[in-house]
Amino acid sequence: MTQKYTSLFSPIKIGKLHLKNRIVKSGQWFLYAEPDGSCGDRIAAWYGGLAKSGPGMITIEESICEYPWGASQMPHVRLDDDKFIPGLTRLAAAVHQHGVPVVVQITHAGPAYSSKVAGGQPKAPSSITPPSEPGLFEVAREMSRDEILDVLEKWAQAALRCKKAGFDGVELHQAHYALGNAFLSRRQNKRTDDFGCQNMDNRTRFGTMLIRRTRELCGPDFVIGVRMSNKEWSTEEPNLGTTNEEACEIARRFEAAGADYIQSSSYGYGAFTLCAFPDLVTYPETPPPAREFAARIDHGGALIPETANIKKSVKIPVSGVGRLSFAEADRAIREGKIDLAVFGRQFMADPEFPKKLAEGREDDIRKCTRCLHCLSVMWTYQPVQCRCNPFAGNELTMVIKPAEKKKKVMVVGAGPAGLEAARVASLRGHSVSIWDSAKDIGGSMNMAAFIKGTENDDLPSFIDWFRGQLKKQGVKINLGRTVTAATIEAEKPDVVICAVGAEAIEPELPIREGARVNTTEEQRRQASKALGIFGAKMASAATKIFLPGGKRIVVVGSDLPGIEAAQFLVKRGKEVPAIIDTDPVPFKGVDIQWLLKLAFPGGWLEQRKIRVVNGVRIDEITKDGITFTTADGKKETITCDSVLWVNKHRKNDRLAGELRGRVPEVYTIGDAMQDELGYVFNATHSAAELALKI
Repeated sequence: MTQKYTSLFSPIKIGKLHLKNRIVKSGQWFLYAEPDGSCGDRIAAWYGGLAKSGPGMITIEESICEYPWGASQMPHVRLDDDKFIPGLTRLAAAVHQHGVPVVVQITHAGPAYSSKVAGGQPKAPSSITPPSEPGLFEVAREMSRDEILDVLEKWAQAALRCKKAGFDGVELHQAHYALGNAFLSRRQNKRTDDFGCQNMDNRTRFGTMLIRRTRELCGPDFVIGVRMSNKEWSTEEPNLGTTNEEACEIARRFEAAGADYIQSSSYGYGAFTLCAFPDLVTYPETPPPAREFAARIDHGGALIPETANIKKSVKIPVSGVGRLSFAEADRAIREGKIDLAVFGRQFMADPEFPKKLAEGREDDIRKCTRCLHCLSVMWTYQPVQCRCNPFAGNELTMVIKPAEKKKKVMVVGAGPAGLEAARVASLRGHSVSIWDSAKDIGGSMNMAAFIKGTENDDLPSFIDWFRGQLKKQGVKINLGRTVTAATIEAEKPDVVICAVGAEAIEPELPIREGARVNTTEEQRRQASKALGIFGAKMASAATKIFLPGGKRIVVVGSDLPGIEAAQFLVKRGKEVPAIIDTDPVPFKGVDIQWLLKLAFPGGWLEQRKIRVVNGVRIDEITKDGITFTTADGKKETITCDSVLWVNKHRKNDRLAGELRGRVPEVYTIGDAMQDELGYVFNATHSAAELALKI
């Protein structure tokens, strides 16, 4: 075992449960259950695979105690009927076979229920307009006292089913915008009876009754944890969110009721919406009220100070969460701020990370880049997928096995598609080389890092991981080499994988004399030189000192590259009065969580006074501005110093076409294979799927 993270790898007891280390898999929702909420092959393979890597404990994802009202959407794991016990038993066994304790996080959506599940209206302690996460939730109706008592019993009975299925315990979800926290939060609970917020006894009544009834049914040795918000951050006046001091008192009461551990998270309103994911507070710019919060990210943990206060208030173990690095987690444990470190997204990026970390192979760990694409997939209610790891959740359908026939594989293009294809093909035993005209690997990821920075998407770490893996696997990397059909024929490969990226379409523009128009493709070519010399981080920083184009710039292109271009300009002091597009559909390629921060009422675009106008016809670009006709026929001119035209793209299959009939096998992957940009997700996933077949 490595000595680098001795605190993280020290043992601990929760109740009578022995954990060999302090690494805990979070209860994040993956939607790997069967459509009816039962546990089948996929979810068992996922959690069994995680257990194989040796974490201290696994928490099964948000599982519901009542259907349909307890579900925010489906499929959640269901615990509301004995008919689900056989599948649950199989799931518990899949984890236990590797000697890892496992608990089930039990939740009730309450106000987060969606009528798309089965119609009807969400139920909650009080009927209020959803205070956070605009557009995601509906107005709930107020629960009667009898309904509250009924839900309490159903929740405790769900815990008993977990015990019967062989799980070691449960984690009662009393955080965020779910039913449990709706009772605890003065912002959400306006009741005037004994389940209201008039005093702490009433405020914690639901949670403490639930813990006591669960203990009564499940016995003294069954572990009962509670997930709770250590604070409700808010910029509202008056601030009715739960304070950290109140959360400490709530934790003490949960401990007195019989809880064995506290899993400490956070929730927020206004500038702190979605702060359980600290990354979302800082996107696309950190609002002034959240700067102190944002400064904690990567400097000890955004949610750790409040968690440390919770720990001081109770004697039971307390776990911390929230974009923790391994070093931050180890230090927080060593300094007595937390007892356990909870990881979610990192398990998706690399399910084997506990084993690799224990063996001192940290360089082999595929680090989570914090892009939150997984969250966007979850919010479309599809089985969650990781952008960087195509194998996560696909353990039954995507298995790396030795190739039946070893082949000489030539990969053209060292972007995300080419790198993943080379990595997987090499692991299968093929002789692999990768070629690119650029001076470094990474392809479009280098430019993306230059534009976006690394605060919300650490693409340079992903590139570095590929660099290390390909070197260890013996993949031959040929850079600064323009590859033609003749080059390839001279190499005599059995297989050529064209991962050359999409082709930029040069626009035909009505430009008048004196107009200043730049295209993103021109800027990419210009920036590539600086990237090759200085790297993305330093080159990006230099543009904050000097960036041509004038003060006022109109962006033409409302897809992901256009939105990111506008953010890039604004962060460098430019004024972007509008983002316009001939395409009638805005925000193509923008993940849902970023869209919430950008385009909903009060979002970044509104704050920055940036209009988004789609379906236009560009009439004229002059030295004074850009004139266009809107979808409803109105002509409009926006004055500006220059126009930034975001290039559209089309598939790039020329090289593949030239090679067919001249090379035994030719394939195209990534953005080269389609007219719509698929970004990193499509690149890595199409690459892995192909490499498993050759």
